[in-house]
Parts: sequence; structure tokens; C-alpha cells
Amino acid sequence: MTRAGIPGLEAPDAALEAELRAGLDRVEEALQKAVRADFDFLTETASHLIEAGGKRFRPMLVLLAGYFGDPTDPRLVPGAVAIELTHLATLYHDDVIDEADFRRGRASANSRWDNTVAILTGDYLFARASEISSDLGTEVSKLLARTIATVCDGQIREVGMAGRLDLQTEDSYMEAINRKTAALIATSCRLGGMLSDAGEPHTDVLERFGGALGVGFQLSDDIMDVISTEGELGKEPGVDIKEGVYTLPVLQALEGNEELRALLADGPPDDAALARALEIVGEAGSLRRAREAVTREVRRAVALAEELPEATARTALVHLAQFIATRCGADV
Repeated sequence: MTRAGIPGLEAPDAALEAELRAGLDRVEEALQKAVRADFDFLTETASHLIEAGGKRFRPMLVLLAGYFGDPTDPRLVPGAVAIELTHLATLYHDDVIDEADFRRGRASANSRWDNTVAILTGDYLFARASEISSDLGTEVSKLLARTIATVCDGQIREVGMAGRLDLQTEDSYMEAINRKTAALIATSCRLGGMLSDAGEPHTDVLERFGGALGVGFQLSDDIMDVISTEGELGKEPGVDIKEGVYTLPVLQALEGNEELRALLADGPPDDAALARALEIVGEAGSLRRAREAVTREVRRAVALAEELPEATARTALVHLAQFIATRCGADV
């Protein structure tokens, strides 16, 4: 699915939307070039998820944040490419961890080839992202390296707690998603400010906006994982529960629900037990509370966006935050 195919994700200003689409076209072209290798098989595996499409949410944020400085700065496109390659690398590794069969509606790299190929391809994409960032300056390289370390920290926290009802709490889960998901989105926004010379005050606000947006984005995804079909998600629903990662709706549904606790007590459920667990979470008031959490993060993001100079780009950031809420049924 391309960004253009997702209703509500377009910028509310037609001129800005056209400029963003043109910028993302340049990003797409540069992504294809960035993964070309001397070995054809590596080019094929590294192109696999790029060709599957996607929202290109993080590159879009890099470009959009650039409007608080000089949006024509030529460094913005390679910065956006480095961010997307980093994100794609995490998806290759995630699919190995999750033993996923599908990603973005097509066979995952690990199921099409094997885990070794998926892991090495993810490593290759991390390396290419680092190489591109090194051309953008020392501060960009440091920022990306620090972000990759933070994302890995969040991932290993999640893995270390998987399947353990005694370890997974709302606080521990929020800490993990702040690191695993929000950090890269915050960096996307900060990078756009840095590369466009937006100035430190605006760049700091953009980074904090991205952090709030990233938490809201992940919480919204957690809800979608419970309420959406495989066709809507582009992957099997309930993968997190199946892998023993209990997201906010699950953790909230566990409170006082002995049937769900029993289903999860012996480790991650499968088949009929998984279907029943999803049914319980979908029926419980946990979805209402999870949506309230999304609303809080979206409103925090909107408040931060309103600290930025008034412009169509600021309106677009607010629109993005509100889109994250509405897609999962949360209030804005």
C-alpha cells in the first residue's frame, strides 16, 4: 500500500501535499539506488520490502519537519532515506523474532528465503543507513547511531519480557515502546529540523513532538492489531499476543479477567486460545482505556506542534497526529 492509498494521511494543504509527494518520489528513487549491491541476490533481498510499498511515514516526517527551516535543502532526501533504511532493517529483524509469514501483504523475507538471509539483509540495511548518514555530518551519524542503539534496547526489553505475565506491566510496556518505536519517529522529526537548519529551539520541539506522535502511533497500532483483519493489516492479527508480547489493550484486559489470565498463564497462546484471547480483549473495556491513552498522546503531540511557527507544515503535523487517533477510533 502506498501513502497515496491511505485516506486521511494526505497533507490538508494541496500545494504542500504536492511538494511532499514530489519529495517522497525522490526518496523512493534514492531508496532503490541505496540497496543496489554488487551481488544480485543481495539487491533482491534488500529491495524486497521496499517494493512492497508502505506509508513512508518516517521519511515524510523528515521532509515535513524540514519546512521549519529550508525545505529545499538537498540533505533532506538522503536523511529521509537513512531513516527509512533503518526502519526497514528493524522490520527484517522483527519478522525473524516474530516468525512472521507476511509483511505488508507479501511473504516476509524469512519465509520467502530463511532467517539467515533476513538477518543479514537487515544488517546490510543498517550499514547502508549508517554510510549515508556519515555523508551528512558527524552529528547526524551520532544521532542515528544513538537511535539504533535505543531501538535495539527497546527490542531486547520486549524479548526479555515475552510470555512473562509477572514481568509485563503498563510501565514496562510504555518504556519499551518509547525506545522501540517512538525513538525512531522522534529522530525523524529532529533530523528534518537539523538538516534544514531550522534552529535548535524548533528542532527540540520537533523531536518532542515526534516522541509523543511515536507513542500514539504504536498504541494505535496495538489497537488495530486487535480489531483489524489480516487484509487490513497486511499481516496476521494478534501476532504480538502469539509471541508473548502483551500490549496495552491486553495488559488492561488482564485486570480482573481470570479467563484471559488462564489463557496466557502457560505462555503465548495459539490457534483457538489465541482467537479467544483476541475476542476477550476486543470485548473488554480495555480498548476504551487504550483509546484514551492514544488520545492523551495525540493531544500532547498537538500541543507541542502548536509551539512551532504558524504555517501549513504545522497544520499538517496536527493533522497527522489526529489521523493516528481517528484510525483506531480514539478521540482527538
